[in-house]
Amino acid sequence: MSISESDPALTTGPITTGGATGLRERKKQLTWQAIHEAALRLVAEQGLDGVTVEAICAEADVSPRTFFNYFSSKAAAALGLPPTAVGDEAREEFRTTSKPLIDAVCDLVAATARMVSDRETRRGLIRREPELMGVLLRWMAGLRHDLVEVVSERYDEVTAGRAVTLVMGALIDSIRDRRSSTVPELAARLRESITAMVALVDHP
Repeated sequence: MSISESDPALTTGPITTGGATGLRERKKQLTWQAIHEAALRLVAEQGLDGVTVEAICAEADVSPRTFFNYFSSKAAAALGLPPTAVGDEAREEFRTTSKPLIDAVCDLVAATARMVSDRETRRGLIRREPELMGVLLRWMAGLRHDLVEVVSERYDEVTAGRAVTLVMGALIDSIRDRRSSTVPELAARLRESITAMVALVDHP
């Protein structure tokens, strides 16, 4: 699976964590979704150059300030790529967990990344707007950087880099499963994917 085929399904931001979600978090999720859907629709209809942040804000009924709390640019909003920084809760969970390295990194990535359902639309958008691929690749690099930074708080940088690369590979592999996921469900799928990939080492 190539990066152009897979990455449009990856993003960060609001994700179902399982159980009851507070009103504030639900509002954040709805705002994120409204901005993303407005940007995706407008860019698909008018092209990236034909759309302004102000137009997206008007469509989503948010202020520019709110827009930039969720996305760094109109391209990022269209692709559903908010800032890649790891959340405080996920960071603290990783710091304090007693789980083995890969299990802990699976939990960290699952809490930071989310699988999206409109990847076919975004894949078509990238084909029509090639500059979006550069935005996507820079975002992926930023995501990896942020994850390695967190994992390096407990492990050396080489080990952290390898662990994050392995789990991000599992994340890309998991894209073929179109089910939405809670954090624990996605973490479990990542571990299953890693187990399957490791088994290939001795595959005849």
